[in-house]
Amino acid sequence: MEGSEMIEALTSNTNSSPVCVQRKTLLFPDASLMQSYLICLSMAAVNLLTIGFPVTCKAASTELHAVLRPADDGSALIEYTSAQTTIIRNTEVAPGGVQLLLPNNPPVQVHFSIPKESNLSTATGSIELPPVTMGNLTLHWTLKQITPSVVQRTLKVTAAAAQQFSVVFPLDVALDGQYSTFTRTESARTLYDTVRGVAPIETLPVAMVRSEHQVVGLIADSPGLWENRCQILLDAPAKQIAVMTGDGRAAYPIIVKPPEDARDTYQYQMDGWQTLNAGESRSFSTWVFLSAARSHYDAQLAAHLAVANGKGWGNSAVEAILRNTSLYLLRRNLMRDEHDQPRDGRFIFTSGPGYGWKQWVSDGFYTALGLSDPEKTIEANRAVFWNRMDYEDNSQYYLIWAVLMKRAGGQVNESLVQKAFDFIRTHEKDGYFLPPSLPGAPNPLGWKTYMDVLPYDPGDCPASNQGFHCGALLAAQELGLAVTDADIERSLAAYRSIFNPERGFMPTSRMKPDVLGQDTLYGATLTFAVFGRKLLTDEQVLSHVRYSEKVKTPYGLRVISAADGSLLPGHSGEYAYGGSWFLCDAANYLLAGIHGMPAEEVDSLLVSRIRMEIAHVPAFNEDINTVTGKPHGHILYSWNSGYWWLRNQIRTRLNHHGPDPAATEIDRFLGVVHDPAGLRLEPSRSLKSVQSR
Repeated sequence: MEGSEMIEALTSNTNSSPVCVQRKTLLFPDASLMQSYLICLSMAAVNLLTIGFPVTCKAASTELHAVLRPADDGSALIEYTSAQTTIIRNTEVAPGGVQLLLPNNPPVQVHFSIPKESNLSTATGSIELPPVTMGNLTLHWTLKQITPSVVQRTLKVTAAAAQQFSVVFPLDVALDGQYSTFTRTESARTLYDTVRGVAPIETLPVAMVRSEHQVVGLIADSPGLWENRCQILLDAPAKQIAVMTGDGRAAYPIIVKPPEDARDTYQYQMDGWQTLNAGESRSFSTWVFLSAARSHYDAQLAAHLAVANGKGWGNSAVEAILRNTSLYLLRRNLMRDEHDQPRDGRFIFTSGPGYGWKQWVSDGFYTALGLSDPEKTIEANRAVFWNRMDYEDNSQYYLIWAVLMKRAGGQVNESLVQKAFDFIRTHEKDGYFLPPSLPGAPNPLGWKTYMDVLPYDPGDCPASNQGFHCGALLAAQELGLAVTDADIERSLAAYRSIFNPERGFMPTSRMKPDVLGQDTLYGATLTFAVFGRKLLTDEQVLSHVRYSEKVKTPYGLRVISAADGSLLPGHSGEYAYGGSWFLCDAANYLLAGIHGMPAEEVDSLLVSRIRMEIAHVPAFNEDINTVTGKPHGHILYSWNSGYWWLRNQIRTRLNHHGPDPAATEIDRFLGVVHDPAGLRLEPSRSLKSVQSR
C-alpha cells in the first residue's frame, strides 16, 4: 500500500463493514519502556497468563490487567480485563497488539509466540514475548503492570539492515462510551497528529473511550522520542483506537519562514516513516489505563496520572501535569536552516504545536527544567542560536541557563555566552537594561519583553526585563565574565528605583509608573531560585503583592492593567492585553514568601491561583481571559513547567521540607489519591466535582 493510500484509509469513513474492512487498514499503537513496581505473574487458567498485582486496589472496577492466551494458530493473543470483564479485545489485524507497515506493502500483523513460563519474571514484573524477526527488523514486545490500573507496553525494534517502517498499536474497545482525544470528542473515524500538517493537532497523544463511570485510554510517549512521528486514531464506528509511529506518507516539506517567523527559516523533509540503519534500535512506549471518570475532565486528568505513574513522577497532580507538558512539547530537532544545514542540538522544546518548530530561550529554559532530563536539557541548550537571543529577555535567560549547565558539569558555549553578555551590556545604561525591539518587528515599540506585543518607548526600562538583567549579571560573574560587584549593585538599584512608592506597586516600566505590571517580579523569583539573592526590598515585594491582591480579577492578576486593576483602553482581557499568566502570578506569591509572607498564606494564594488555572481543563494555559475566566491560547503551555522547578528550588532554599502543601491541597480538590503504586483518581472525593454539580 502506498503512503497516500494509507493516509486515505486512515482518515476516511467507509460504508463497508467497520468490523471487517476498517480494521484491515488500521495502524498500530506503540509500546513503552518505564520504571515499574513489583508485580506478580500468575496462571489464571490453563494456557492463560495474566499480569497480576500484589496490592489490592480499593476500587476493584478500575483494575486493568493484560491477559495473554494462545490464539487458534498458537500465537500470542492479548486482551485487557477488569474484574474478569473484558475491557479491550484483541484486534483481528493485530491479536498480539502490534501491526507492522513497510513501504509498498500492506500492513501485516506481528505473530508473537507464547513465552515459556520460565521467561515470566516475577522479579521484574513483566511479560516478555519471544522476539520476532520480519525481514530486516527484529521486534521485542514487553508488557509491565505499572499500577493496578496502568499497563506499560514497550516495543523495541532493531534493524539488521537499513529499513523504513512504521508500527501501529490498535485496540478494540469493549466499553461503550464517548470517544475522545485530550481536547476533543469524535463520533467519526478521525486521525490526529502531533505536528502541524493536514490532520488536526493534539499536544498530548491519547485516545480514550469514556462510559458513564469509567474511562479506558491509550497514550503514546513523547513524539520527541519517536522522531516527531506520532498519530492518534479514533474510530468510534469500529470501536477502535490506535497510536501510530508514522502514517506511511511520502516525504513532504515543512517550512516555517518569514513572515510566520519574524526572521528565521526552518525547513525539513518530513515523511511518515521511522528509519533505522543497520544495527540501530528504537523503542516505542505506550500505556493502557483504566480509571474512574464522571466527565471528560476526569478522563483528561486520568490520562495525566497514567503518564506520571509510568514516568515515575507521581508526587502530585500538579507535578504530573507540568512535567507531562514538558514531555509532550519535546521534539527532535530535525530542522535545517535557510542554507539547508542541520541546526545544533538533538532536541528542542516548542512552546506549543501551533508555534511550529521554534524554541525561544526562555521557553526552552523553563520547559527543560520542568522535564528534568539532563540529556534533553543539554541538547535543548545546544539548539539555541543567536537570532533567538537579541530581543526580549532571551540573552539574560541564556546566561542564567549557562550557569546551571556549568554547575551540572555540562559544556558551556563560551562564544555564545560572550555574545549574550556583550549584548546586554551594550543595551545597559546606568544599571538599567533598555531592550531593543526585535529587528524587523511589525511594531518597533514591541517585542521587548516576553509579553511581546506590549509597546515600550525608546529608552524605557520594562521592570520585567530588569529583574532578569540583575540575575544575568550574577550569572556572568559566576561564569568569569567582566562583571564587578559595583555593576551588580547598580543594576539592583535601578530595579528598585522603578518601584512606585506612592502607589505601592511595581509598575510595568520606568516611564509608565502608574501602569500596574504583574510580569515585574518573576525575574527576581528566578534569581533567588538560582543564586539565593534577593533583588528587591521586603517592603517593596510585600507591598506590591498585597496591593495587587486588592485589585485582582476573579480570574487572576492582569499582566498589565490600570492602577485600579481595570483594563487599559483597547485591552480585551486576554494574552498581553490584560490576560492572567500563571507563571507571573505564581512567581509573585513565591517571591512574597521569600520576602517574609507566612508560608501558609503563600500556599493559600498558590492553591487559589492553580484552581483558577485548571478550572476548565487539567492543564496550565498560555493565559486566562480575565473577563471570562476561560483559557486562552495554547493549553499545556510550555513555560509554566518552570513553576514546578521554581517551587522546589525555593522551598529547598527556605528549608521547607516534606510534601508540598499547595500540591497536596490541589490533589484533595481534584480527588487524586496517593497509593503505594502511584497516583489514582477517585472522582467521588473531588471537591471540584461537587462544586461543578
